[in-house]
Amino acid sequence: MYSNLKENVLAEQLEHSRKMLINGSKIKFKKCRLWRLDNIPSVPGVYAFFDADGNILYVGESGNLRERKNEVNRTVNHSFRRQIGSVKFQGIKSGNKFCGEVESQLDDYFSTYLYVSFIEVNFGRLEIETYIITYYQELLLNSVKKRKLVISATQ
Repeated sequence: MYSNLKENVLAEQLEHSRKMLINGSKIKFKKCRLWRLDNIPSVPGVYAFFDADGNILYVGESGNLRERKNEVNRTVNHSFRRQIGSVKFQGIKSGNKFCGEVESQLDDYFSTYLYVSFIEVNFGRLEIETYIITYYQELLLNSVKKRKLVISATQ
């Protein structure tokens, strides 16, 4: 019985975090450093990218959200940018990035169409990220993850 109670509490916490991330304010993405300083705190957390219509595209976690938002500007550092480059612009990576034209299209796409939402999470980021990815797997551009969620996400 104690085990079921713990599992129910965990499931409620995961679902609460999902709702906070999905229903939280969405900030228009910008590539500039000042945007990150003004909008993204240097805290651990879980984040999501959304398109202009509010559709969720990607979920991630980081020990420092501001630094992670900086990394999304570089193809070598962020799988979401690589996924968009491949899927949306049929880019083929050469070394650690796409050709200049695709990199430019990516910068324009991120600045024009993407929004970001985040929640601060000091403990359990990986579990929350995995839960949300599991919940929205059909909609996301996240690469397939090896880790599996013990508590199933239900829609």
